[in-house]
Amino acid sequence: MMYFVITIVLMFNSTAEQGHRVYLEQTFKDTWACHKYIHENKIELLTPHVIEYGDELKSFTFFCENRYAEEV
Repeated sequence: MMYFVITIVLMFNSTAEQGHRVYLEQTFKDTWACHKYIHENKIELLTPHVIEYGDELKSFTFFCENRYAEEV
């Protein structure tokens, strides 16, 4: 069974490396529901990272990525 999760990509001022975080508190049955959730909850999704990284956080982007669960 396929489902979708939100992935947050973080870019920083001090390095070319990117941070990847997967939001697992909620999963979605399709990409539209995932994107709708991002649209309605951007601040909630981003705030913990702004608090953690402060001025080091340069940019961010959200993705909806598919995952596959094993069917039993």
